[in-house]
Amino acid sequence: MYDCAKFNRWLCSTLEKFTLLPPAQQSTTLIGMVCAASPESRYHLLLQVSSTLHKDILTLLPLELVDKVCSYVDCRSLLRATRVSQDWNRIISSLSAVWRSKCRRLGDTHTTEKPIDWKARCVLALTLLESFRTGSAFVHQDVKSTCVTLGQITGLDHFQGLLFGSADDQVGVWSTDSFQLVGLFSVPYRISCLNAYNTHSLAIGHSTGHVTTWNIKSNQGDCEAQMYREFRGHTGVVMCVSVSPEIGLLVSGATDFTARVWCLRGGGLLHTLSSNNLWVVQVFLPPSLSAVNMSCDRHSLVTVTKDHIRVYSWSTAWRCDSEGCLLACQDHGSMETIDPCTMEIPLNYDHSVFTPGCHFICGKLVYVRQSKVREDEPGNAHLVFHDLATGNPDRILFLGLKVRKLLAVGAKFGLILLHHMHSCGPNLLVVDLYSGESLGGCYLPHSRRVMLLTKRGTATVDGIALALHEEWQEKLGLKHYWQKSAPIFPEYLGKILMCLIHAMQGEVCWQDCIGFSSSTPDLGQVVVGNTGWLDGLGRHHPRDLIMAQGQSCGQIRVVTWSDKTRPSTCWEEAIK
Repeated sequence: MYDCAKFNRWLCSTLEKFTLLPPAQQSTTLIGMVCAASPESRYHLLLQVSSTLHKDILTLLPLELVDKVCSYVDCRSLLRATRVSQDWNRIISSLSAVWRSKCRRLGDTHTTEKPIDWKARCVLALTLLESFRTGSAFVHQDVKSTCVTLGQITGLDHFQGLLFGSADDQVGVWSTDSFQLVGLFSVPYRISCLNAYNTHSLAIGHSTGHVTTWNIKSNQGDCEAQMYREFRGHTGVVMCVSVSPEIGLLVSGATDFTARVWCLRGGGLLHTLSSNNLWVVQVFLPPSLSAVNMSCDRHSLVTVTKDHIRVYSWSTAWRCDSEGCLLACQDHGSMETIDPCTMEIPLNYDHSVFTPGCHFICGKLVYVRQSKVREDEPGNAHLVFHDLATGNPDRILFLGLKVRKLLAVGAKFGLILLHHMHSCGPNLLVVDLYSGESLGGCYLPHSRRVMLLTKRGTATVDGIALALHEEWQEKLGLKHYWQKSAPIFPEYLGKILMCLIHAMQGEVCWQDCIGFSSSTPDLGQVVVGNTGWLDGLGRHHPRDLIMAQGQSCGQIRVVTWSDKTRPSTCWEEAIK
């Protein structure tokens, strides 16, 4: 007892003196004491120190504090942390609000009232993003239509399980389940563009200036077509067609510098819009653009040329008679009230390059703006979100790429096509519309067949369509080739290049000898499949059509989702 009391007094005195030492001397004292201790004492010391110093701080913290700390940790690090121990896995996996927030940042916008494993959805989202980066998300397939005796594909469109492709005066229909040809029919005129507006209807623009609509009947793999109506009025090649069955309108744009609005059911011409001596290369009728006029009773139309984007609007369902009484109009509204131009967005600023692809989403027009750069310089493309309510750009996102075409946009992601000269990776890219980051993609080949755009149809010179007026056809000695729509051979291509050189030197007017068309394999002959995944990850199904690209000799390159994008993908691929 005496020894114990004496030892306690000595220990208290020693600890009091020890606490007065500086940290360095405390460490030296401890090390000296450990070295002087017996093996048995060292063993007991190890057990005591382990339980005192090596405490699991995650298990000791309140759950609210763990939630706050983990909200600052990136998703991949959190997944790695679940492998530390069973306790860590249990605690971190239970943070549903944290995992849901991570999913949102990754691009998973899934909404449901049912309980959901947000951690598992994070794993799936990371797997998909990794497959974008490596290209393993995309499966390529060449659809060969040997029974379609066509040259260059001049039009492609997709609608609810059917892929429509055209060239010359024929249209092929493929099922997107197997990409087997289920229908083939001929039309009276050569085809320049097409638009499928439901599974049973197709609008076709022709190089003769005609527009035709067709009823498609499919039954057990067979497909029949019957012409429903013909629209006449354009005097140039029809470059684009858009249909809105809801309001009964068909809109077409052509090389005669006009966009024309037609009654879909009756076939009559309702209105003609001039484009100031510029080809109309894109037209579309958005689901709703009422914000343009701050009113809910307006229909709207968007036209695109290489110099500007124009928005027109008109009254929907009512108009006033001479006595001021309201009268009901047709579904498409009163075309008499159409504004000359509700809004015009210039695209021809200094050193600019026209980039095809204008899209409407969430009350905004989205398009690419970029200027000319040398081949060895990086791109400077910007993605512009133009707010139609204010008439000004709402947001400008820097991409730093050389964009060939903006293919599609969604609430979260965008799909763009780069120039085929791009040598630093894929030319079909998925981009994040909030950060501008390129998430990955795949490489697409392009048609190398040398042809020309004629009055009878569309063709290309290594991906760039050219159109020469008749006087220049005669000067170059190519008119008989134009009439036969034959490929242009190298000796004649040299004459064309000389013509372009003379135009650049100012000896002839560039606009008089050449024009650019949106109907090339890089532009018009590219169609995007199901676009729901652009609004958020997890909204796709394996083997769904992502996009299709028309190539020469009637061949179509199809890109679909890989089976590797199934939710059962292993964790290791997601967190590596």
